[in-house]
Amino acid sequence: MKKKIAVIVCLVLALALVGLLVFQSAYRKITVVSGKQFVDECPRFARPGQEVTVTTAVIDDGEIYVNGTDGRYVRPGVYVFTMPDEDVQLKINVVANPNGA
Repeated sequence: MKKKIAVIVCLVLALALVGLLVFQSAYRKITVVSGKQFVDECPRFARPGQEVTVTTAVIDDGEIYVNGTDGRYVRPGVYVFTMPDEDVQLKINVVANPNGA
C-alpha cells in the first residue's frame, strides 16, 4: 500500500513539474514597476504574440512605456501592446501640470 502511495505521489509531482515548465516557457511575465496607482487592470502573464490590454485611469499628461515592444492607446485609458518573447516591465509616467491644474 505504501509503495502505491509513493508511486502516485511521484507521478503527481512529476506532472506538476512538467506543467510548471510548460507554463513558464509558454507565458512571459508582465510587471508594473511604476505608476501602479494608475492601473485598473493589467494581466500578470501573457503569451508571446498575444495582444495585451492594460486599462488605466484616464491621464491627460501621462505616458506608458513597455520595454521590448511598442504599444498604443486605442481610446483614453485603454492601452494595448503585443507581448514579446520576453518578460516586460510596464512604467507609467505622469507629467505634473506646471499650472497646478
